[in-house]
Amino acid sequence: MGVHDIASIVRVHIQLLGFHSLTGRNDLCQILKEDPLKLFSLASKSKSNKGIGVDVYQNPSKHQEKATFLLRLGYAKNSDDMSKALKQFRGRGDQLQERFDCLVRAGLESDVVTNMIKQAPSVLNQTKDVLEKKIDYLRSYLGYPLDSVVVFPSYLCYDMDRIHLRFSMYVWLRNKGAAKPRLSLSTILACSDSRFMKYFVAIQPQGPTMWETLKKNLTLKLSWIFSAVTFHKCFMLGAEMLLFGIWRLLFS
Repeated sequence: MGVHDIASIVRVHIQLLGFHSLTGRNDLCQILKEDPLKLFSLASKSKSNKGIGVDVYQNPSKHQEKATFLLRLGYAKNSDDMSKALKQFRGRGDQLQERFDCLVRAGLESDVVTNMIKQAPSVLNQTKDVLEKKIDYLRSYLGYPLDSVVVFPSYLCYDMDRIHLRFSMYVWLRNKGAAKPRLSLSTILACSDSRFMKYFVAIQPQGPTMWETLKKNLTLKLSWIFSAVTFHKCFMLGAEMLLFGIWRLLFS
């Protein structure tokens, strides 16, 4: 192996120079002499470990907060499950605790919430406001008991557009007598789009028309929300400019 080949390998896999099993230049040279292909094995190991614990160095306090929260949930310290959970959960430890407490205040037992989170970790990646909104929608609009999310915690992970659109279609079918009184959340939300179209839209002659109407109404609703937000921003900007103009008149 020539000097240029060695230089190329080291340049591409520079992390090899800091690999824990290499104590110095002599070790690296020895590996190159005995088994050059071993370098690729070392590089592979290094890449597989890359990213593990990055947060620890970038923000150790944030990492510690999350780890403390996970310990309270029953994760074993320094376990593989703990490492996976640290990557899955987004947010600071206090934010994760706030979301957890939100579910408890809604009426669920702490151990039940813990099991839900282990089944569907993404539940805790929802903000507190979003969790409250989805639970209220479940109870008030859909008329489902809170225990429904215990059986299917992933309900809390779906976006509100999908939840609203699919359940609006289901409620319409139910009122037409074309659907069972209370299907499970997973039956309505977890199926693919094609399956939903087959069993919840095309099942009734007027279904496709109603489905398009619901989608159109949702689009109009989103457009209205966007317009309202834009108007609010423009209004606030105009108010700031007006106040700045008054300030200049008074103090210039």
